[in-house]
Amino acid sequence: MRVLVLFFSSGLASLLLETVYRRQLTLLLGSAVTATSITLATFLAGLAWGAAALGPRADRSASPLGLYGRLEVGVALTGAAAVGAMTYGCSALLAPARAVGPWAAILVAAILILPSTFLMGGTLPALVRRAPRAVAVLYGINTLGAACGAALSGFVLFERIGVSATGWLGAALAGAVGTAALLSAREEAAPVVEEPAQPAGPGSVLVAAALGGAAALGYEVLWTRLLALPLRSYGYSFSLMLTLFLLGLVAGALLLAWAGPRVRRPFPLLAAVQLAGGAYVAASVLWLPRLLAAPREGGGFGAFVLGGALHAAPLVLPPTILSGIAFPLAVRSYTTSTEGAGRAAGRVTTANVLGSIAGALAAGLLLLPALGAPRSLAVLGAIGALGGAAAAWAAWPPRFRWVAVAVPLACCLGAAVSDRPFRDAYSRTRAGDRVESLFFRESATDTVAVVRRGYGFRDPDAKSVIVNGIAMTATVKPVWRYMAAEGHLPALLAPAPSKALVICVGTGITLEALASHASVASIDAVDLSEGILEALPVFAHENREAFRDPRMRLVHADGRHHLELTRAQYDLITLEPPPPIVAGSVHLYTLDFYRLCRRHLNSGGVVAQWLPLHAQSLASARATARTFLEAFPHAQLWLPSIRDAVLIGSDRELRPDPERFRAAFADPRTRASLDAAYLETPEALAATYLLDRDGIARWSAGADLVTDDRPSIEFFRPYGRNMTDAEIGTLLDAGVAPALFPGLEAERDAHLDYVRAEATDDRDLARRAAVAARATRFGRYRFGCDEPQLAALAAEDPSKAAKQRETCERLFGE
Repeated sequence: MRVLVLFFSSGLASLLLETVYRRQLTLLLGSAVTATSITLATFLAGLAWGAAALGPRADRSASPLGLYGRLEVGVALTGAAAVGAMTYGCSALLAPARAVGPWAAILVAAILILPSTFLMGGTLPALVRRAPRAVAVLYGINTLGAACGAALSGFVLFERIGVSATGWLGAALAGAVGTAALLSAREEAAPVVEEPAQPAGPGSVLVAAALGGAAALGYEVLWTRLLALPLRSYGYSFSLMLTLFLLGLVAGALLLAWAGPRVRRPFPLLAAVQLAGGAYVAASVLWLPRLLAAPREGGGFGAFVLGGALHAAPLVLPPTILSGIAFPLAVRSYTTSTEGAGRAAGRVTTANVLGSIAGALAAGLLLLPALGAPRSLAVLGAIGALGGAAAAWAAWPPRFRWVAVAVPLACCLGAAVSDRPFRDAYSRTRAGDRVESLFFRESATDTVAVVRRGYGFRDPDAKSVIVNGIAMTATVKPVWRYMAAEGHLPALLAPAPSKALVICVGTGITLEALASHASVASIDAVDLSEGILEALPVFAHENREAFRDPRMRLVHADGRHHLELTRAQYDLITLEPPPPIVAGSVHLYTLDFYRLCRRHLNSGGVVAQWLPLHAQSLASARATARTFLEAFPHAQLWLPSIRDAVLIGSDRELRPDPERFRAAFADPRTRASLDAAYLETPEALAATYLLDRDGIARWSAGADLVTDDRPSIEFFRPYGRNMTDAEIGTLLDAGVAPALFPGLEAERDAHLDYVRAEATDDRDLARRAAVAARATRFGRYRFGCDEPQLAALAAEDPSKAAKQRETCERLFGE
């Protein structure tokens, strides 16, 4: 029992360290997807290397428990060193990448985490040498600890104590386990030599273990993408998926442990288990679309976890339970005696882990972009079944071998299933949506769909960008207004706006706004998503083909990593990342990142940060604003539309010049860009200025500070979900700043009334604000009374258009 407690704790410590490695390496390697892939591959490679090298050492050890203890102490020391280096030396670790290229960061990552993972790889062979027949129990208990580690880190520790503290905790736990094992080893009796087992075909066992590992890790990669639809792409979602995956392995291993005495021929059973797992996964493509299209329920954190688990369990648990049975069966099939138990466990582990590396990388980097998620799932099912077929060919009687051939072939039929239901699921954000698909792209980083949704005559041509099932942006006029402001404001506020950087390009409307200013000589437009960059032509009307402008340089890269590696200095930087609640985005909202931006600004340069009020809780938005203030001594908040604010920051005082505003409107290209965003005059644009630095400080007082180590706003449990319009109205309570220019008071008052009307859902106040706002048609847009809206309705239904026009005349007296 004492050994089982130690091995459970060992699994827990290992997963705490792995999850910390994954998050910290995002800062070193770039995108979360890249970091996850490289961390997983390096982590598994270390395990394979350790299992292969230390398995024979376990066989020669007079005290396997003592060896295990020394390995765990080594994990503690090397893990702590890696956590410390990634926490305090990230800039130094990036030096090789800056000097010779991004590939050097991969080498640095490997040097950091291979020592600890190498030592982890030897722990199972050491304990299997001590008790060969208990391999299923040992594997199951260790994996149970890993599942608890995945859940604890993702659901509790990161948000409560931070990332680095979680890593220190993992290292300390490994050290405690190692110390306890060394103390226990003093009382350990010599390992019991058991009777030799019936040897199986060694080559077939290793093939089965390798292909089984490739399939299992490939499934995990694809399930993570597919289940982003019902689980959403929250930071919690990956933790939930990983926890379920590991719990399935636990259930399988413990089920085998319970049935162990009755399993006298493990090799034939291994074949059956792997064939069944592959067949289940391949067949799942037939019913999976119904799962993905299921309506998402509301509720708090508990409802999210329960609903997510219920959606994912039918897909994840059956094949992972079978995988949990398969690995211990492979070890038992390969093990012939206690004397060679460590070596045998090491070889099977090595084969399984090497297969896992190949499967994970192939699924994410090759199969998914080439075939799409559903077809890739069927192919991986066939690969898993092929491992079972290899075992069956060696272990089953000849008259049954046809089954071994038939099952992988049948799995391949799943690749012929139409992917239309999956495309439809990715193109809708809720059940029952009626959409027209304009673009669809699956890549290694994400799945991007561009659709025309049923916005009606109010926005007849509006398009929506949906990434991994979440609506990220759209071209409805309120959103268009803020995206245009993201480009125009920094161009008008920076003293010398020549060189610009845009991180996250979205629809390209911000690019177009920047490009409309003749003073902007070059624009680096950086986006991690290949699909987003490829979809820019779909928005050619909205972005006026700014992506073809000779001043524009489109860069497919992680925006933060681009800044970490470049020596370029910019006059203005605009940031439009996904909301921080979306997994992988929070690193573009931290104090560390804002300071990085400031280091790359020329003197007086300006940063414009989108503040997604509709996609954050009030506490989260306040934390973002407070963090922004901490980085920039001079700041402003502009509110072009009720649900989307723009934070402006600089190292020098921001002095809007009315003459520059007027000059911009005198330029035909700039004016056309502003007109399209319902910012038709200098007064209409300047009226959207809401809070100065003091106002932002009052609004964000007492909020948390967001850092790389404490990325609190990624987690909605302590903060809640999205704020209401009434909560957005608290911005007005912070004390609005004086009007920017003389003579702006009337237009400013109209804009403030618009904000109050939206916050209180006061239709009459909204009407009065629209009447008062003579500088812009934006207020009338809310009522469907703008001329393009009426024209669109007339083309659709003349009788409805006539009634709508009468309504507008009654509302506005025209």
